[in-house]
Amino acid sequence: MKTPPPALSLLSAAVALASFSSLAAAAPCGTENLLAGKKPSATQAIKGDLGQVTDGIVGPEGAPWDSAVVVTLEGTTSSITYDLGEVREISAIVAQADANDTYKVMGSVDGSPASYKLIAEVANVVSTTGHGLRTRAQQAPTTTARFVRIGDANGDNFFSLSEFAVYCKAPTPFPPGMKIVDAPPVATPDSQATPKPGSDTGRWALLLTAVALALAWLAYKTITRPAAEPTDAEDGAEAKAADKAADKPADSPPGDKPAT
Repeated sequence: MKTPPPALSLLSAAVALASFSSLAAAAPCGTENLLAGKKPSATQAIKGDLGQVTDGIVGPEGAPWDSAVVVTLEGTTSSITYDLGEVREISAIVAQADANDTYKVMGSVDGSPASYKLIAEVANVVSTTGHGLRTRAQQAPTTTARFVRIGDANGDNFFSLSEFAVYCKAPTPFPPGMKIVDAPPVATPDSQATPKPGSDTGRWALLLTAVALALAWLAYKTITRPAAEPTDAEDGAEAKAADKAADKPADSPPGDKPAT
């Protein structure tokens, strides 16, 4: 059996490597969620069950910001990072998060801190949609990245995220349908001590207004209360005085003579 010349062996290896690289670069660009079911590769200052962020389950639109379906970001530097396993193209993102904050979606090829570039920004939509959890779907210029990070929030310092998805190509319809579950607020001492502005404060204001009106009504009734009714003894004395006055003859005017 003849052994191929070294030059031919190197050429064959180069062709094989080029073919492999071509296949890797040509990873299919579908409409599936590239983050579906993934666990984060890194997190910073996040509170809650991180599996909820990529489980395909969201809360009803307008659900409380601290509902059971969310994780909370404890500050403006909080973040969640995912490793896609290989470099992929990204051109669409979906996030359900608190309405009156912004969140940045960043991408990196190698994961080094200085290499992250902005892919898209999850906008503040409270003026158009109202408070609570709101879904934002956004298409962006195609970016290549292996590592995807969401965080760098900006707003009222009450940050939450219930779902995050990225796509090579936006699905139809966009955003895609997701499972919606009832999302009562989390009853914790922290959430009770620091209520979300614009949620429970309105109810407290109404309650305090009602109490103030009730106190004002009681004060008015106290001031305008009629004099106490006379007692039976006082009624009897007044009646006797009236009878006595009726029996006494009227006095004659001064200077008149009595009739004869």
